[in-house]
Amino acid sequence: MMATTLTVLTVLALLRSASCQAGYRVGNPAPAPQQSAYTPSTLAPPTYPPTNMSPPPSMLLHPPTYPSTSPSPPPPMIPQQPTSPPTSQPPTSPSPPPPVIPKPPTSPPTSSNPPPAISPQPPTSPPTSPSPPPPMVSPEPPTYPPTSSNPPPAISSQPPTYAPSIPSPPPPLPSPPPSSDDAGKKLKVGYYEKKCGGQVDVEAIVRKHVSSFDASMKAGLIRLFFHDCFVRGCDASILLDPTGDNPQPEKLGIPNFPSLRGYEVIDAAKAELEARCPGTVSCADVAAFAARDASYFLSGGGVDFAMPAGRYDGNVSLASETLPNLPPPFAGLQQLEKMFADKGLDAFDMVTLSGAHSIGRSHCSSFRRDRLPPGATASDMDPAFAAELQANCTSAGGADNTVVQDYETPDELDNQYYQNVLDRKVLFTSDAALTSRDMTGYLVRVYAMFPWLWQQKYAEAMVKMGGIEVKTAATGEIRRACRVVNSRT
Repeated sequence: MMATTLTVLTVLALLRSASCQAGYRVGNPAPAPQQSAYTPSTLAPPTYPPTNMSPPPSMLLHPPTYPSTSPSPPPPMIPQQPTSPPTSQPPTSPSPPPPVIPKPPTSPPTSSNPPPAISPQPPTSPPTSPSPPPPMVSPEPPTYPPTSSNPPPAISSQPPTYAPSIPSPPPPLPSPPPSSDDAGKKLKVGYYEKKCGGQVDVEAIVRKHVSSFDASMKAGLIRLFFHDCFVRGCDASILLDPTGDNPQPEKLGIPNFPSLRGYEVIDAAKAELEARCPGTVSCADVAAFAARDASYFLSGGGVDFAMPAGRYDGNVSLASETLPNLPPPFAGLQQLEKMFADKGLDAFDMVTLSGAHSIGRSHCSSFRRDRLPPGATASDMDPAFAAELQANCTSAGGADNTVVQDYETPDELDNQYYQNVLDRKVLFTSDAALTSRDMTGYLVRVYAMFPWLWQQKYAEAMVKMGGIEVKTAATGEIRRACRVVNSRT
């Protein structure tokens, strides 16, 4: 009964933030034929060394105990009860109790931060000195499931082996000036409508190129956007190739090489845009549009939203910054929450964006050590599912095999991931950690039950993530080619 009530609470909190979302314009192309075949890369990425951290104990939710609101008994000389309304003592630690679930909204919600539910029986007088909320336990962020195993094109060098510590950027490449706090808020839907003339539809050009690639490449584009935004913001720094001055850019960092893909899609779209509207469309906006379009096609049109634009491209890209910023697959809930909070995203965004793990593939090295026997002594993975993964990950030649992240609907961006979490049939420790706390666990159950709600919230979270540390004309540039800064073109 308690679980049902708290699930209802989570749904209402999400629904109360609902409002209209801008949709795709008329004339979206039908999703391109999806190819289920996937050829894993023969390159083995470095193994993430999982840390021995147990997920934090669940925090039990208890309704607050309010002091009685009934008045004291009247004095013996007064036969009547007092007519004035009784007052109550202020509660010492108020918390919202469960509400009733409404009907689903007709328009998608726009805010991903759920407002607190309102207590059905609040005290009659506001608390005069409420106790401060308990301190948030140091969190831990969602993983970036490797969605593909093919190495990025045009990179022949092998990535270096980094220790899983937090290295500092090399002194010769100082950090760029910080972006304006308001830069992300100034992004605009339809930003390019009048910048390239009436005959050049910038977003349609990107959409055309995205639609021409298979499902695994589309999954790679969503992951590429995530990895770009979490390191130096959404500035296309993930696209920069190694140079003599910077032999180790982001794309060669451990979380990105050789599994990250989608570069050729961005290259193709950017080349056409430069030919028809030179020096105008940033690579960062192309990457954002491509992730939006990939989500649309992989969801069969279910995820349909407008992506604001106006980003500029960054000119600094360091492999050493990937491990400290990108949530690892072995992360627990505290680490996940902290790494997302560092980027301005909350726990609801974290759970919502984790749903992208319903597409793509992962190298076995990303989960084998802490999730499969014999080393995974604390893993809660379904035994039959673990045995199947063990068989698929075993290779006589020692190659790092790849497996699909969603065994039910591997090429569909849907809410099946959340049912997989509940069934204990997910690859990563970071996936399983979502049920280790009541709030995130109940949100997982809500998304498993209401696919339309997850689609709406996923769209909002993608837009919100797209506003991380946005570069402006003062801190960035519009690259002529996405793989190099303008000073080298």
